Amino acid sequence: MRRNRVIVIIAVSALSLLGLVIMQINWVLHAAQLREEQLRHRITLASYRIANKLRVDTLAVVELKNELKNPKNQITCIIHNLKCKGRVDSIVRSEFTYHHITLPYHFEILNKNTKDYVSPCYVANKENLHSICLDNVVGAPKKAEIRITFSNKQQYVYAQMGWMLTGSTLLVVCVIACFGITVYTMWKQKKVSEMTNDFINNMTHELKTPIATISLASNMLKRQQIVNNPTKITHYASVIHEENDKLQNQVEQVLRIARLEKGDFKLQKCMTDLHDLVQDAINTIDLQVRAKGGQIRCYFNAMHHQIKADTTHLTNVIANLLDNANKYSPESPEITISTYDNNGNVVIAVEDKGIGMSKDKQKHVFEKFYRVPTGNVHDVKGFGLGLAYVKMMVEAHKGQVQIHSELGKGSRFEVFLPVE
Repeated sequence: MRRNRVIVIIAVSALSLLGLVIMQINWVLHAAQLREEQLRHRITLASYRIANKLRVDTLAVVELKNELKNPKNQITCIIHNLKCKGRVDSIVRSEFTYHHITLPYHFEILNKNTKDYVSPCYVANKENLHSICLDNVVGAPKKAEIRITFSNKQQYVYAQMGWMLTGSTLLVVCVIACFGITVYTMWKQKKVSEMTNDFINNMTHELKTPIATISLASNMLKRQQIVNNPTKITHYASVIHEENDKLQNQVEQVLRIARLEKGDFKLQKCMTDLHDLVQDAINTIDLQVRAKGGQIRCYFNAMHHQIKADTTHLTNVIANLLDNANKYSPESPEITISTYDNNGNVVIAVEDKGIGMSKDKQKHVFEKFYRVPTGNVHDVKGFGLGLAYVKMMVEAHKGQVQIHSELGKGSRFEVFLPVE
């Protein structure tokens, strides 16, 4: 999948998701507005009933007239205040209960003819305020009102919508999380696809060279002048044998990773000397290092170097690390391999002074098919399977591998293996 196509798909999906989220938020706000209007309607109905009940209730009328003669010109009653047992409070409370209004409130009985009266139009928070005119109750026009103040009306409305808000939030979060996972998976699969294509191209190049050499050597053996020359026959036969070994090793490397990923292998563990394995691995790579004018320094500092391990696989692990250090040292390689003890583990450290790598590259070096970029010149051979094999094998031995690297200064790989 092309990069531009992936970006377009992600952008369109993100915009669509954003549109859905905006629509969901608008729907919740609209539902809250409807709930608030329903609450306001119930309060209005309750107010009419309160006024009617007060008008026909003689005791309530007397109480109102007495309160209006009060020098303070008001009485404040709180719904949960047990000391407020007046007739007016009883009627207000009963009507609100009848209309299922459970919102906390308090009310004031005000004389509108006093200088201390403030019109509801000038009250700061008018959304939480409701007035009941008492003109027809006390018998004097424009004389009194009941001013009811509600506490946190909007908070109450949203609390009543708790299941709706919770469900909507969970759905939105779930959709966003799924979208994020999908984008991450798509991007990761794209990278895997690119690395797989690079691997196939690289493998094709690596296999073509020995195949071409074998083909050339085979054609040479068919020539009449070569048939009568035993020395030439031996030479070309040796070339075919060497190139065939290269092909076999390359194919075996790919098949080995496939078996490891399927779990189709079993370690043949036995007690062995780690230092002997390190020395065997050095012997396999030493000639290549010397051919580049380099050298391998070895320091055996571990006191507990008797471990239980699969000698073949562990030797390959060390050889892969040494080969990696040799390939990524552009000039005369300076490779140091050492062992030391560490909290019940024995550590094998392979250090070079090669090209090194940045922090973002270090995160991917143990991934299958990944190869550290070396610019436009692709002179480092390999399939990108060596370090993936190292990690799988070390973990199969119940150990771990770490990398420490700095761009332009080299890399250090440390393999921690438990001591039996």
